[in-house]
Amino acid sequence: MKNDTLLSIGATAKFLGVSLQTLRRWDNTGILKSFRVAPRGKRFYKPQDIKIFLHDLPAIGWKWALEPLPSEPVQDFYCPTSDVFIARLTRLENDLQTVADLGIHHSLLTSMVGEIGDNSYAHNLGNWPDILGIFFAYDLNKRVIVLADRGRGILKTLQFVRPGLSSHAEALKVAFTEIISGRFPERRGNGLKSVAQNIVTSDVRLTFRTGNAELNLKKEDSALNITECEIFHGCFAVFNF
Repeated sequence: MKNDTLLSIGATAKFLGVSLQTLRRWDNTGILKSFRVAPRGKRFYKPQDIKIFLHDLPAIGWKWALEPLPSEPVQDFYCPTSDVFIARLTRLENDLQTVADLGIHHSLLTSMVGEIGDNSYAHNLGNWPDILGIFFAYDLNKRVIVLADRGRGILKTLQFVRPGLSSHAEALKVAFTEIISGRFPERRGNGLKSVAQNIVTSDVRLTFRTGNAELNLKKEDSALNITECEIFHGCFAVFNF
C-alpha cells in the first residue's frame, strides 16, 4: 500500500483529537495499530482501520478510560448520574428481548450489567477523581455491552474493609470470589461474585479491568484468569454474548 493512501500519525491524531503520545501508546498496546513501510519507519494509519476503531465500542470506552485529561463522553454513551444509567439500563433490557439465541435470560444479563454500573456510582460517591458518571454503550448487532468509569477502582474501594490488599490483581480476585462484609458503600461490591457465577453458567463472556489487572471469564471456567493490562484509575467492563 502506498503512503499516499495512508494518514500520517499527525493527521490521525488531529482527526481523532488525541495526542501523538496517546496514538503511540495505542499502537504499542494494540488498541489502534499503525502501518509502517519499514520496521522502524514512520507510523501511518489506514483509513479503514480508523473507521472500524471509531465504531468499536470497547475501543471507544477504553480510550476514554485511559485518557489523562478527558472530557465527558459523547452524550449517547454518557450517564452522569445513576438515574440516567437506570433509564438506559431499562432500555437495554427491552432491546435484549429482541435478540435471538441470547444464551442467557435477558433479565439476568441486564442484572449483571446493572451490578457493575451501580457499583461505579456507589463506590465513587463524592470521590470521583475527575469525570463523574460512567460510559455505557451497547451494540446488539455485534452483541457487546461496554461500561467504564474513571473512579477510584476496586483496590482503593476494598482497602477500606481489607487494608491488607496490596495489588489490583489481588483486589480483583477478592471482588469476584468472596462475599465482603463492611459498611456502605464498600459492601456494594458483593454482587460481583454473583456476576462471576452467572458468567460461568451462561454463554456470556466478560472482560473486566481495574488498575493494572484484567479478568477474562467465560462459560465453564473453573478459575479466574487474571493478567496485566495498561494501568488506569477506574473500572472497565465488556460483556460479549
